[in-house]
Amino acid sequence: MSDRNNDLKPIFVGNEKIAYRDPACIFVDGRYILFMTVSEKVGEYMYNTVGVSESRDLKNFSEIRILTPMDRSKNFCSPGSIVKVGDEYLICITSYPMPEPFSVRNFATDDARLYFMRTRDFKNFSEPEIIAVKGDVKVSDMGRMIDPYLFRDKNNENLYHIFFKQDSRVNHSFSEDLKKWTYIGSTDGGENACVLVINDKYCLLHSPENGIGVKYSDDLVSWNDAGIFTLDQEKWSFASGRLTAGFAMEAPENVPYKYILFFHGSRAECPPETHGAASIALAFTDDFKEFFYDI
Repeated sequence: MSDRNNDLKPIFVGNEKIAYRDPACIFVDGRYILFMTVSEKVGEYMYNTVGVSESRDLKNFSEIRILTPMDRSKNFCSPGSIVKVGDEYLICITSYPMPEPFSVRNFATDDARLYFMRTRDFKNFSEPEIIAVKGDVKVSDMGRMIDPYLFRDKNNENLYHIFFKQDSRVNHSFSEDLKKWTYIGSTDGGENACVLVINDKYCLLHSPENGIGVKYSDDLVSWNDAGIFTLDQEKWSFASGRLTAGFAMEAPENVPYKYILFFHGSRAECPPETHGAASIALAFTDDFKEFFYDI
């Protein structure tokens, strides 16, 4: 195993025209299937799409396949989690409309919403379908929301929770059928929520202004803050602007660590930061305190 201070080489390296962000991964049939946002500047506009790549060793990844159209009215992006339900997998994503030139408005309109895509084989994917996370509230009245993360209740596999960012907080809804949702409320936290169960507690990873925040809870309501980590960000030029969008998953048996952490870093010299020539990288950990960069 390599020493944790060794230099880290990103999986996908961004530049001034294209960025790779918001990783989310699942391990199926010996393959790591990695979803991400692909952001591309074309003239004065920014186009976001959802891309996917595969690997068997976390070192060699296939060419990225783009799954959603280049359409600024939707700009699908930010895959949050991939959950198996019956014989299909649900991938939750965001619409991030950006109809104006990037120099005029470099963030989504108030029409940003949450969606599911479905697949059985990771080759064929359904059209995105909106998630009515506010229950009976009209879609037009739900408000701007981004970064969905779907997960099962730790005590009831037939109960689903979804976290998402709205009004600069982590918001929470639940459902028993993935169709009718009940909105619960919100808690302090950044964007790109990710939830694991560790020692029978929920572990929430979220993205504050910089770094990856960690919180723990027994009930998804009361949270204990366990701090923010930035790994070895100060050593990496690809993350000189911001390190963010942490996605963690349990590692398969052949990996000598408990968890794999994917994230992206953006360059300070490539504004605006939301694009930032972002690159995707990964690390390994047993406890979210000590991190390693090779296996």
